[in-house]
Amino acid sequence: MQALQFAIPPLPQFLTIGHSVWRAGDVHFERRFEVYDMLFVAGGTLFMEEDGVQYAIGPRQLLVLEAGRTHRGYRPCKADTEIWWVHFAHPAGQATPVESDDVAWTAPLPQGTDADERAAIRSMVLPKYAGVDLGQLLPVLQRMRRLHLQMALEQALPLQALLAELLAQLQGQLAAAGGGARTRQISASAEAWLRDRLAAPLVAAELERDLQLNFDYIARCLRRHTGMRPQQYQLRLRIAEAMRLLAETDESLQRIAERVGMGDYNYFIRQFRRHTGQPPGAYRRARQRFA
Repeated sequence: MQALQFAIPPLPQFLTIGHSVWRAGDVHFERRFEVYDMLFVAGGTLFMEEDGVQYAIGPRQLLVLEAGRTHRGYRPCKADTEIWWVHFAHPAGQATPVESDDVAWTAPLPQGTDADERAAIRSMVLPKYAGVDLGQLLPVLQRMRRLHLQMALEQALPLQALLAELLAQLQGQLAAAGGGARTRQISASAEAWLRDRLAAPLVAAELERDLQLNFDYIARCLRRHTGMRPQQYQLRLRIAEAMRLLAETDESLQRIAERVGMGDYNYFIRQFRRHTGQPPGAYRRARQRFA
């Protein structure tokens, strides 16, 4: 499914929200502006064109018009058409077109630490043009509109929070509706299996036996949805657990290496440095300064 990937932070910033019923014969005017315009159709059909690409947005469908692109109605509404629209700005730059099936939804990300002074760059992914569960979204849209109509200082922050909730729901629907539900399930099973056996050696035959699938197929599913093969995913889990133990316990580095299944101490040191940018001893000292 066609989607848009946004870098976050910063989060998108709420600008306005509206709700209207367009009558038969109404058509959207042409314009180009530097904000994103989300169009939700509750009934009827809205005919929109963006940089020459035409979209017929029917009931329970969404189109996200992108900042910096020209959009217009290419055909009048044929019948009464109920629409909601939300405008937001995104200071981090232009969204990147992606296919939702290519998004590694469950790929582990580095955790923030007490020593961080700048937020790590993450991603938000929204459907570009898709069917949506409007029943889930309408309560949020209605609350946003009520606050917007009563705009005062005390409404400003809740409106931004509601925009974030709306975007999170859209991303969740996109992740759930994408193709590859079977491969996602297999990937999730493999992730859970690896978490439960974090310190144990990765034995392909055991993974095959427990999931009752071929190891290479499991590995392909895991890579599709996390971006990593089983060995890489297990190593990422081990490093994350080592980071936790270093921060929360006084156990020796050798003991921590053993507890996370990395009995070769030198290998543990190398991999920890490669993943975190510093050796485990330095990481522990840095964390203890904030304890």
